[in-house]
Amino acid sequence: MSTLSDKNLEGVPMKPYDMVREGLFVLSGITLVIVLLAVFWGFPDYHPLTMKEVATKEPVAFLKQTASYFSGTSDLQTYGPPYTKNYANAQQVGPICPDCWVGVVTPLNAKVDLVMQPLQQIGMLNPAVAKALKTYRQAPAAQQTQWDNAYTAALDKAVVSHGQVVLPAGHYGPVPQLMTAMLNIAKAGMLEGVLSEDTNPKLAPYNTSYVRALVYMGGPIMDQVATHMDEQGGQWGMSHMQGPYPGAWWLWPYAFLYQIPAIANSPNADLIAGMIMLAFGLMLVFLPLIPGLNRIPYVIPVYKIIWRDWYAKYPSGDPAHPATAARIDERKAAPVG
Repeated sequence: MSTLSDKNLEGVPMKPYDMVREGLFVLSGITLVIVLLAVFWGFPDYHPLTMKEVATKEPVAFLKQTASYFSGTSDLQTYGPPYTKNYANAQQVGPICPDCWVGVVTPLNAKVDLVMQPLQQIGMLNPAVAKALKTYRQAPAAQQTQWDNAYTAALDKAVVSHGQVVLPAGHYGPVPQLMTAMLNIAKAGMLEGVLSEDTNPKLAPYNTSYVRALVYMGGPIMDQVATHMDEQGGQWGMSHMQGPYPGAWWLWPYAFLYQIPAIANSPNADLIAGMIMLAFGLMLVFLPLIPGLNRIPYVIPVYKIIWRDWYAKYPSGDPAHPATAARIDERKAAPVG
């Protein structure tokens, strides 16, 4: 230690401390816990889910998702901030509404941005798709809705034969051809790239937003995948991540809140859980200043166990009042336990 530190610490009780030993003990303990958790709760590693995989293995599910965007019936259409102006759907607890404060920072029209624009790009290379898209756009709104509803209902009875989705007979207009075009480009592994392409000419050739590609698979498809991997909220969700190692154990307190029915069933569950965790975090930061709570170390004196050799020598904690020799001999002679 330096002369200055020796001067500043003059009169302060001190004892030898082996930081290397302490670090080894902590490292060994954490390693043991991780190994045990990995044995009992480890989850098989799974490669990132792609649109190509979904479109190839579950083409009907992919078409249902795409058709919901195309018909404007998906939840994303009325999600609220930061995508749409449906502020009634923003999570809010009393006057606290972070979504309302931030506003619509990423405007997203599900039908146009997720389906119509990709179809327009496909149509540049495929005249048949361009013709089908033109027919759909020129049809009255009532006719479009009729085609959309008929096609969506038909998907419930669709079958997959030799990799092709076969619909029952019906009047669907150009919708099946358009949806098949979306399915084919997804199977080719190109849909993510089409959706991630910036439509703002001022930003070209740079692309900094992958929002559309990320939200495309949201909803029923991701719910199904999350259920299969035991990652739904009721299954401790985020703390049960995939991979041959324990999940995000530090998020267990956060995930626990979603197991409380009053919170899990609330439309504002995320905000409520976030506010509770924020309150706990602030409570820990200001613990020394909170009356009552700042007395916990005195009520539960764990520090006396950690520094037990010191308090064996100085029961009051004050080095000016050491224990008597008789008291020290008495403690040494006392049976363990």
